[in-house]
Amino acid sequence: MSGRRFRVAGLFAGVGGLELGLGRAGHETMMLCEIDPPARAVLETRFPSLPLEDDVRKVEKIPSNVDLLVGGFPCQDLSQAGKTAGIEGANSGLVGEVFRLLETRPVPWVLLENVPFMLRLAKGRALDVIVSRFERLGYRWAYRVVDTRAFGLPQRRERVFILASLEGDPRGVLLADDAGEPAPTAWNPRTMALGFYWTEGIRGLGTGIDCVPTLKGGSTIGIPSAPAILLPSGRVVTPDIRDAERLQGFPA
Repeated sequence: MSGRRFRVAGLFAGVGGLELGLGRAGHETMMLCEIDPPARAVLETRFPSLPLEDDVRKVEKIPSNVDLLVGGFPCQDLSQAGKTAGIEGANSGLVGEVFRLLETRPVPWVLLENVPFMLRLAKGRALDVIVSRFERLGYRWAYRVVDTRAFGLPQRRERVFILASLEGDPRGVLLADDAGEPAPTAWNPRTMALGFYWTEGIRGLGTGIDCVPTLKGGSTIGIPSAPAILLPSGRVVTPDIRDAERLQGFPA
C-alpha cells in the first residue's frame, strides 16, 4: 500500500476527522454521509464541493471510483458511559448499513472506528459480529487500539480501528510500527498548557498533567463534564471551540 492514493467515502463522518487525516496523507475524499445537523454544517464548510448524504439508511450505493470506505459508526450503545445496549442497539447497530452497502458493491478496503469498550462489552460480541460479517464477504481483517497521544496530540483518546481488505493483508498496514516522524512542536513550559482540569461523572473534579482526556461538546445523558486547561501559573482557563479543535488535531 506504500505510496498508494485512495479515493475515500466517509460514512458517519461527524465533523470529518478521519477524512481530514486521510487527506493529509494524500488521499482524496469523494463523498460524505452524516445525519447530525451541526456536524453537517461543519462538513459543508470543510468540504464544500463534496456530495453530502444525510441518512446512511438512504444511501443506495458507494461511488464506483471509491476504493476505501471509512466510518466511525455510532458508539452510544458500545460506550461505557452510554446505553451499553450492544451492537444490536438502535445507534451502534447502524454499522449494519456498511455491510448492506458492501454487499451491493464490495469496496477493496474498509476502515471502521469505535470506542475500545466494545472489546469488553458482552465479551467482545461487537467485534465478533463485525469481523464475521467481513469474513462472509471475503475480507481479511485486523484490529488495533490506538491512542492519540502516540501521534503527538495532548489528549488521551483511545479508539479501536478495524481494517478490512479484499486485496491484501491488513495486518501489514494496521500493525506496522512506523508512524512516521513526529510533528515539530513549539511547546514552552513556562507559558503553555501544563495539564487538564475537569469535572468527571456526576460529581467530583480531577486534574491531569501532560495529558488531556476525551473532549466533550456536551452530554446527551446528563453527565456534566466541563473542560478547562491548567496553566503552570495555577490559572485555570476554559478553551473556546478553536482551542478544542486544535487539541484534537484539527486546523483552527
